[in-house]
Amino acid sequence: MQGPPQGADGVDEDDAAIFTEINVTPLTDVFIVLLIIFMVVSTTAVEAEKEQAKAQPEDVVSEQALQVRTPDGTGDSPLVPKDVVISILPDGTLFVEDEQINVADISAKLALVKKGATSTRVVIRGDQAASYDLVMKVITAARANGLTDVALASRTR
Repeated sequence: MQGPPQGADGVDEDDAAIFTEINVTPLTDVFIVLLIIFMVVSTTAVEAEKEQAKAQPEDVVSEQALQVRTPDGTGDSPLVPKDVVISILPDGTLFVEDEQINVADISAKLALVKKGATSTRVVIRGDQAASYDLVMKVITAARANGLTDVALASRTR
């Protein structure tokens, strides 16, 4: 009795054909599971960021909008609407509230702020990479214009 044809090495040709293809089904299953995990995690992260944005008052510019990364620290009080927020970006750009100004114009701008308010706190949100000299110039300008309540913003851990 003669069986199926065999090759020179004694292995059936049908058996050799079975092992020549790679089964990609388990690999596809792993990719699908990873894709689902990625979609769930990214959606959760976006929702958490939206909730954090809702918690801030509407008239306060978010730290991410101006790309300011304040240093870590412990803050003693939250921002209130009557606070004047001065943001200092890493490249030295200054913003008073939402308005970009030059370093030379900071004193004039703070004089206008002082005229319009009775008791105003100046909150300086300086980036951790911003120049210390620039932060001191802003503090000096604020105090020269009668704004003695100056606070430095920090990120709580």
